[in-house]
Amino acid sequence: MTRFFAPPDLYSAAGLFGKAHLALFSLAVLLIALSLWASREMSPLGVRRVIRVATLSLWLLEGVKIAFVLLVARTRNPNEYVPLYYCSITLYAGALSSLCKGTLRRVGDAFLATGCLVGGAVFLCVPLTSLSRYPAWHFISLHSFLLHALMVYLALLVLWRGDYRVRLRDILYHGALVSTVCAVALAFNLCYDARHGDAPVANLMFISKDFPGTPISFFYHLCGPLLYPAAAMLAQSLLPALAVYAVQSAILRRRAERMIL
Repeated sequence: MTRFFAPPDLYSAAGLFGKAHLALFSLAVLLIALSLWASREMSPLGVRRVIRVATLSLWLLEGVKIAFVLLVARTRNPNEYVPLYYCSITLYAGALSSLCKGTLRRVGDAFLATGCLVGGAVFLCVPLTSLSRYPAWHFISLHSFLLHALMVYLALLVLWRGDYRVRLRDILYHGALVSTVCAVALAFNLCYDARHGDAPVANLMFISKDFPGTPISFFYHLCGPLLYPAAAMLAQSLLPALAVYAVQSAILRRRAERMIL
C-alpha cells in the first residue's frame, strides 16, 4: 500500500509504450468492452443513472487525488491538483447531463458524446501525465486509466444506448462548455503567475505555456506565445466535436446507402 501511494519520483516511472503501458491499455479496453456488453439492453433512463453514478464516483476519486497531491506529493503547483483540464471537464459535463434538464443537459451530453470519446482515447494511447512520472501499479496511474476508460465507455454508451445523435449545434454546445473552462483556466494562470513573480508555472488546460516533449510543443512554437492561447482554446473547443460529428455522419450515410441497396 505504501508503494501504491508513493510520492512521485520515488520509484521508476513505467514509461510510455512499454509492457506496463500495454498491460494497462489492454485492461482499459477490456473494461470498456465488458461494460458495453453489460449495457447492451440498457434504456435511456438507465444510461442517465449510469452517468450519475459514474460522475459521483469520479468526483470522489478526484478528491482522493487532490488529497494525495497536497499531503503526499506535497506540491502546491496548481497544475498538479486543480481540475481544469480538458478531460477534467467530464466531471462538470457529467453533472450537467445527470442533474440538469433542457439546454444544460444537452451541453453535458454533447461533451460526453464527443469530448469524452476523443480525450479518453487519446490519453489511453499517450498517458503522458501518469506513466511518465509514476509506476503502473500506483494510484495516480490507475486513477488516470480508470478515468479515461470511463470517458470512452460513457461516450459510446450515450451514442449507442442513450438515444442520442450528435447534431451540428452540439458542436457549439461542446465549444461553449470547453471555452468557458478555458477562460477560467486562462484567468487563473494569469493571476497565479502575476502573484508568483519570476517563477510562473500555471498552465491549466495547457493554454498558457509550452509543454515540452509533447505534440503541444509543436503547436506552441508554430503559433508563438501570443497567438497560442487563442489557438489552443479554439482547437480544444471545436476539433473533438467536429471529428466525432464527421465520423458519425459518415457511418449514418453509409448505413442509409446500404438500406437503399
